[in-house]
Amino acid sequence: MPEWSIGPHSKCGERVTVPRVRIPVFPLLDHNTLIGGAVFLIRSPFLSQGIDFMNRFLLFYTLLGGTLAGMTACSQEHEDTLETTDNRTILVYMAAQNSLDWAAEDDLAEMREGMESVAAGNHLLVYYDAYEGLPSILHFYKDQAGHVCEEVIYEYAEQDASSVTVERMSDVFARAFEACPAESYGLVLWSHGDGWLPASSTRSFGMDGGLSMDIPDLEEAVASVATHLDFIYFDACFMQSVEVAYQLRDYATYLVGCPLETPSPGSPYDVVLSPLFAEGEADVVGMARTYFETYADLYNGGVGGSNSHWTSGVAISVVQTDALEALASETRNLYEQYAEQLAELVPDDLQSVQRFDYNRRYEGSYLHAYYDLGDFVQYLVSADEYAVWKSYLDDAVVYAESTPTCYSAYYGGNIDIDAFSGLSTYVPFRTDTRYASWNAFYETLDWYQSVY
Repeated sequence: MPEWSIGPHSKCGERVTVPRVRIPVFPLLDHNTLIGGAVFLIRSPFLSQGIDFMNRFLLFYTLLGGTLAGMTACSQEHEDTLETTDNRTILVYMAAQNSLDWAAEDDLAEMREGMESVAAGNHLLVYYDAYEGLPSILHFYKDQAGHVCEEVIYEYAEQDASSVTVERMSDVFARAFEACPAESYGLVLWSHGDGWLPASSTRSFGMDGGLSMDIPDLEEAVASVATHLDFIYFDACFMQSVEVAYQLRDYATYLVGCPLETPSPGSPYDVVLSPLFAEGEADVVGMARTYFETYADLYNGGVGGSNSHWTSGVAISVVQTDALEALASETRNLYEQYAEQLAELVPDDLQSVQRFDYNRRYEGSYLHAYYDLGDFVQYLVSADEYAVWKSYLDDAVVYAESTPTCYSAYYGGNIDIDAFSGLSTYVPFRTDTRYASWNAFYETLDWYQSVY
């Protein structure tokens, strides 16, 4: 019998109690179903509750969108399409062998719907690794008649291999982008996330079989992509930190993400794919605005919320990477000027500064890893110095929006968002020994080496 949770989740995987809402958290029962000679694995918690299995089968087939019957015809037209250079290829890398497995299924259904509004000559590739079936690279595109088609272009032989290793991720990148050449490329990284933090402490990016990736390892995988990306979008918690952005600055024109926890239902792919596949340059800001407005329209401070009706708010930002060097340079000038104050800071000094990880334990201790970058610098420096520095921040963060409160699983409800610059930052408290191991890892990151 699977464990069931009650209430909304963030993509950090925690939960809060809300009456009358049930969400599966851990892997559910596997049942094999034979369809046209092929075996499909279906998650079916309802079997143990006496509900007819055929209902679950019909739901599964509906989510497939009836594409199985049309795959052969679509594949033939796909071969013809690839003879010309197409507009854009986007890869969604879904590391979903974790408590977000259920959300991956829902997001796939949204992607199928979202491709209806995308013009022909675009390719959506999805690396899908969940609890059931073998990890596969799926391909969604429109044929010449305007029908959305789906095919499997590669299937990995082993389920046990982790999707959060440099080797697997680099291999997926190579296979996907070589399969569908285009004028430009985008990458969506979908999973759990924990910003710049070392994977040994939390989960950094991704979770699969108890493993995660450090940001330098993620950088190594992204660096293997043979072309510069239009964007990298993190559909994961805490990933829009200045440390992550600066580490990946050379590989994409824009970085999109959230510096705090994100709703576990993830991005509304039924409406955000269209701007990402815009003709010419990807409309990344338009995508972020659509994402925000979709959730903001439901916002009610978390009252009456659930994973299927998210009223708990959201935050998102877009970073233009070619402005990060100037931001780092100006930040370094200020940090050098205030070096003595920085060295003596303790967590209690920053009670007035916006932080995004309230009441969170890391390895048994209440520590803070994510402060709002703009609010921290404003706390540290004079008003005149901050005004100059903020002009550099504004050049880098081209879009940032948050609802007045946002959900935090660690807090157990909504937290106030009084300041939101679009980027988080870590403060290395040097006199607090609880932060020693984090500080040692932090000093290996590009941001630290550039500004401290």
